[in-house]
Amino acid sequence: MRENTGKVVLVGAGPGDTGLLTLKGEKYIKQADCLVYDRLSSPQLLSMAKAGCELIYVGKENHKHVMKQDAINELLYEKSKCHELVVRLKGGDPYVFGRGGEEALYLVERNVDVEVVPGVSSSVAALAAAGIPITHRGIAKGFQVITAHSRKDEEADIDYSLLTDETITCVFLMGLAHVKSIAAGLIKAGRRADTPVAVISNGTLAAQRKCIGTLADIGGKIEKAKLTSPAIIVVGDVVSLNDRLGFFEKRPLFGRKITVPYIEAMPEKMEAENDGRKSENSKELKKSNNNIKTNELITGLQQLGADVTPVKTGIIKPIIIPGFADKVRSADWILFTSKNGVKSFFYNLDLAGADIRLIANARFAVVGKATEKELAKHHIKAELIPEEQTGKGLADAMKLCMPYAYGVSDEDTFDLGKNSTLDLSNDNISDKMCKVCIFSAKEASPDLEAGLKGICELEKIDAYVNEQAYDSIPESIGNSISEAVFTSASNVDRFFGMLSENTYVETAYSIGEKTTAALEQYNVGKILQADDSSYEALVNKISN
Repeated sequence: MRENTGKVVLVGAGPGDTGLLTLKGEKYIKQADCLVYDRLSSPQLLSMAKAGCELIYVGKENHKHVMKQDAINELLYEKSKCHELVVRLKGGDPYVFGRGGEEALYLVERNVDVEVVPGVSSSVAALAAAGIPITHRGIAKGFQVITAHSRKDEEADIDYSLLTDETITCVFLMGLAHVKSIAAGLIKAGRRADTPVAVISNGTLAAQRKCIGTLADIGGKIEKAKLTSPAIIVVGDVVSLNDRLGFFEKRPLFGRKITVPYIEAMPEKMEAENDGRKSENSKELKKSNNNIKTNELITGLQQLGADVTPVKTGIIKPIIIPGFADKVRSADWILFTSKNGVKSFFYNLDLAGADIRLIANARFAVVGKATEKELAKHHIKAELIPEEQTGKGLADAMKLCMPYAYGVSDEDTFDLGKNSTLDLSNDNISDKMCKVCIFSAKEASPDLEAGLKGICELEKIDAYVNEQAYDSIPESIGNSISEAVFTSASNVDRFFGMLSENTYVETAYSIGEKTTAALEQYNVGKILQADDSSYEALVNKISN
């Protein structure tokens, strides 16, 4: 227990889309010693928390409270005694019907240092995502934001006589269960029965849906639409602009539910830590504070509007390589089969207390474009990238660099394809047996190693391990999956191993031949394979 209380920061998490979190809010989330959050906080925001941060769920949902507001107030106070920085993460803006003012007053009265970080309110953002500007010249000169939810979890007592100005947009929060009575109240107070109305569910998210009507018919339409909370009700002539301004909903994959089994990659930055000393015997891995587990495929699909259900099937962990420095110091070629191999390589380089001078004489080859980009982050350009982005393709390309095995004549020239920058003129070819180090997964395909065996001094180095994850399958998946995306054969086997035997996937997208072969063993309707083994090609296949 601290002698003095720490600081409590009320952070507005925004309307749902994690990209709408403020920079200041992100900074405090990453620094927090304790994070108190509710139902509307995205799991992606929670993943920003540093290792060791205490996470406390106080779920606030209509008629369902894990913890009452008075208890939340007291919890924040008690945690301020234990931690230097407590962050209260609240959906939208803390002071827009978020009861942030109550929490702040409770803490101030107890001499706790408080700060408020405003958030993007759903009362504006959800409308924008639905193609509805909250004000518009010549249509709406202002707006009113009203809660339709009382302190006692009942319909609020709204004075509709104050909401009759046709040039003012009315926005009702937390009112999904009261759409009919709100519409009736406005008509009774004098609003036109044909006034446009929109009900927006899950605004700014890929799962966003909206129901458009008028005050006269919205009650019946909303029953058929079966929208879910959180939802916002918008009343006013600005609603009529939604078709022309609905850019968010016009993205190519909007409305498509896509399941993505994924393997959690290593963090972008890793540091070896051993009480300030680095050695090859160190067993400690220190991750950077920014430990969000990003996934390029998931991000790419979401940016195109897909409603992605991620399912973690594995986690990549680096392997500490004994004798790393000696292995790579004499290497003529260093080969990487994935981004994770690159990350583990430089983690071990750091662990060995060395730098890139250790590998000054080596050439580098990678299996594909994503691995090339990862290597370039360390200011190293891959000299060889095969046209066929597979282990076999890399082996075939590397054979052209092995004159020792093939007895090259002075007149021979080589064509390694458009991706290679390697100069294979005879002046640059050695007649000695090359030493080649492959950095790949412990359970990697043997194709590359088999293709090079016998024509070089070869060492296959286990750089990382793909451990199985045992997360539960989201309930929303059910026994029928419309679309799913797979990036490896092991991912296929693990994913279907987590499902019930009768689960059916209507359409599966595959990154390559081995993944396709694995999918053919399961209950899949149609398999579409990417034109090449890259995330970009996979996303193109899904989009087309």
